[in-house]
Amino acid sequence: MKDFSVILKSLWRSKASPLLLILQIALTFTIFVNAVYMVMQKHEKVTAPSGLNETQVFSLFINLQETGEARVAEFEQVLRDIKDLDSVENAIPVTSVPLSGYGRSADIGYGPADEDKLTSSGYYGSNYDSKDTLDLKLVAGQWFERSDVTHSFFGAKSGGKILVSKALAQTLHPDNWRDVLGKTLYVQGDPQQVIGVVDNLKAVWSFWRLFDHAVLSPVFEIKDKVGLMVRAKPGTLDKAMLDVKEALLMTPGRQIDKLKPFSQTREESYRADVAELQTLQLVLVGLLILTMLAIFGQARFAILKRRKQIGTRRALGANQLQILRYYLLENLIVTLTGVVIGMVCAVLVNTQLVSYFGLTPVPADYLLVGALAILLAGQCAVIQPAWQAARVSPALATRSV
Repeated sequence: MKDFSVILKSLWRSKASPLLLILQIALTFTIFVNAVYMVMQKHEKVTAPSGLNETQVFSLFINLQETGEARVAEFEQVLRDIKDLDSVENAIPVTSVPLSGYGRSADIGYGPADEDKLTSSGYYGSNYDSKDTLDLKLVAGQWFERSDVTHSFFGAKSGGKILVSKALAQTLHPDNWRDVLGKTLYVQGDPQQVIGVVDNLKAVWSFWRLFDHAVLSPVFEIKDKVGLMVRAKPGTLDKAMLDVKEALLMTPGRQIDKLKPFSQTREESYRADVAELQTLQLVLVGLLILTMLAIFGQARFAILKRRKQIGTRRALGANQLQILRYYLLENLIVTLTGVVIGMVCAVLVNTQLVSYFGLTPVPADYLLVGALAILLAGQCAVIQPAWQAARVSPALATRSV
């Protein structure tokens, strides 16, 4: 307590340098806490499971050369040829590939009019085998029957059946997402009966705010270019991709595009997010280092200025531990003051970020953990100068007068 009052008086006498350091710590804390929260959110996003079997699935697009109903028969024959391969477990048609960046969305509501729209969702058309091929997990309701599967030349047919992702069900019925079962949902203006909910199915755009919203229809589309997703048998992904490619190219005129494992599709989708995450991490490390250097420099400068004072205290009986404690306490007071001001600034900045960019508020525990991190970094930075002060000899200080 005696040191506390002495430190406050000392800081007040030479208040310019401590004040600048306090402001730097406050600014660092404000940026640090918000940046850490953004890093955690970004990390959660890029590591979140896609809901698919990412180690065994690959996708591709091919051209179809027939027209009309003959094109349907051509596509079904392609599916049979792929499924007959020894390295392939299953294969499905898809209107688009999750996370690929290529696909479409649909307006969702409980009525056909524009004013009935409640939200939007990614849309997929496929067939009965999509559950086993993609390893989707049904969490409520039932899966399609084989008799539900049909084809179209664009979009789902009115009066059909659909499954929705759990996130979409939660948006439509926040109190009880299971209430969506049995409801007639209008997908892009067409009525569809919801018969089931899958745990996790992503849309095609990882940057989309409704990324977790997805609708799955048992209607696959026959166009001149169609998508396929193939599940390889365990441990045979590379071989399956090669086998499928060779089998398809046996047909003259066949073209294959975007043949890639789903792990690559995922990596490409999150590439910008990963780069942003790494940049934020470097910024955080840089901020901490700069703050520690500032504290180190401030403490070292103060100690050099007070060598005579330190020597006098040592001559009056102060031991090394008391000198060390004094400078650690002084730094703790400065850092803590900066952290407290930084907490207020962090909350104000985060409020503006939430207001303008729709981000979620920074939880209180981030403020506490951030405060502990800055305080710990500050104490680590001042240990060496404080220890140097503690080793000042009373005799040496006297000779330097």
